[in-house]
Amino acid sequence: MNISSKPLSRVKILIPILVVLIIAFNFTPIGDSVKDLYLSISSPLQASFWSRGVSIRTNQNQDFDFERSAMVSRIVDLERKVSEMEELREALDLELENEFNFLDSRVVGKGVEGDYLIIARGSNDGVVEGMPVITSSRNLVGEVVSTLDKFSHVKLISHPETSFDAKVLDKENSLGLIESNDKLNLKMIDRSADIEKGDIVVTYPGGGIYPGGLFIGEIEEVVRDDAETFQSAIIQSGFSPNEFSLLFVITDF
Repeated sequence: MNISSKPLSRVKILIPILVVLIIAFNFTPIGDSVKDLYLSISSPLQASFWSRGVSIRTNQNQDFDFERSAMVSRIVDLERKVSEMEELREALDLELENEFNFLDSRVVGKGVEGDYLIIARGSNDGVVEGMPVITSSRNLVGEVVSTLDKFSHVKLISHPETSFDAKVLDKENSLGLIESNDKLNLKMIDRSADIEKGDIVVTYPGGGIYPGGLFIGEIEEVVRDDAETFQSAIIQSGFSPNEFSLLFVITDF
């Protein structure tokens, strides 16, 4: 059975309507309970698309196989669950539970405002603003900045307003300040610190925002200027948002 131009036209009309609805839910003063309901209904579909990077395309010259579409959807959902189980197993292998109290949480989407993720844990689960979020391999993701009953927004460390203490692993006098400007930068490092490309950068507990020792990334380039008192480093982040479907909220450290 061929898809007629009429249904395709409806799809083209629905897509911008859905975009407007998503923006409205993020930027207009709609009640939190309504937002929570919307995410509860839409999150399973969003999570499937998120975890597999699924794109929806239409083609007027091809038959639309509804059976095949349903099968693909089931396969995507199964692969997502397998991926989440693997990430949870990795967290247990690293014995994160011996270091932190944490909640595992599915990623259900990306905030339309950029540099934010939406996770399927909220205030009903005990999540509050300021809680750190990491991957199963201790990569720092960011922090919770707002919560609904069942969902939370996580601000990524790539966000332009990022600012927290970090240091270069096993290097003396290497304490600095992480900021983000297209790429992560470790600034205000003492010039006496012997740092180089490939060095590991981790969180420093002094600032109180994050526990110490969480992996941030590797030094991509060291920036030195003889006229400056300090040196800095450009960091290649160890976290790529599209690679993870399960994250961990640290509830106590």
